[in-house]
Amino acid sequence: MALFQKKKCDFCGMLHSQSEKVVEGLDALHSWAEKADERERERVKEIEREADELRRILIEELNQTFVTPFDREDIFSLSRAIDD
Repeated sequence: MALFQKKKCDFCGMLHSQSEKVVEGLDALHSWAEKADERERERVKEIEREADELRRILIEELNQTFVTPFDREDIFSLSRAIDD
């Protein structure tokens, strides 16, 4: 029955994507600190928006998933720590 079909959600992959976005943001921040270029500052802000969207998607999926691969509170806490 399709009603109870298991929905696949890769929380580990989503957390990994968040982590990659943090590294990208740190690289952009470092570049901006060195160059003090307006384009670099805008890039930092853009990456922050992208990171916020990744977190929003993860939280939405977390709220819609009945069974998670590990404790949902741990997933939430990891995502928040990465975002901070």
